[in-house]
Amino acid sequence: MEVNLRDKDLTLEEAKKIISNNINQVNKLQSLSDNLLELAQYQNNNNHKFFETVSLKKIISEAIEKITPLAEKKQISIKKKLVETQIKVNKNSLNNLFTILLDNAIKYSLNNGRINIFLKKGDKSVTVLVEDNGLGIDKKDLPHIFDRFYRADQSRSKAIVPGFGLGLALAKKIIDKHHGAVKASSRPGQGTTFTVKLPL
Repeated sequence: MEVNLRDKDLTLEEAKKIISNNINQVNKLQSLSDNLLELAQYQNNNNHKFFETVSLKKIISEAIEKITPLAEKKQISIKKKLVETQIKVNKNSLNNLFTILLDNAIKYSLNNGRINIFLKKGDKSVTVLVEDNGLGIDKKDLPHIFDRFYRADQSRSKAIVPGFGLGLALAKKIIDKHHGAVKASSRPGQGTTFTVKLPL
């Protein structure tokens, strides 16, 4: 911006284009800083978030509603099969968790793709599966997808999908704080399934 301010021949059209590009970059930086701050909160062992008994079905449904406009842009259908389940969690964190997983599925799905989300209740735990039929993840990348700033070079092309590689790291922290577990299975070119298990 400083370089362009010194350009005496800068036209109004050029200036508008530069400002627009800079706004996009500022928004990306804001997203990065927000994610880093949230990650820092979850890394603080003294940080006890408020837990309450809520409907997990409702939390997931709210997350689906939040990301539906993104899915519609790519004509991606979201199918859900959710059973009513009461669980003691931090509501906002869980909403954020499923928003991250669904947003991730949309990002790496092609146009006219599909996403399935299932909620299964067991005796001592509840399992949520988020399936997509998108780009998939290479076997060598799977062990690292929950690492901060990790982005696969091939199957999940950086050129295709923008981001900083923080979403899944944040999702893992949220699950850890709830004493749960998460795993991913994938086949390149066929899709990915994230399986989240939370104690009841």
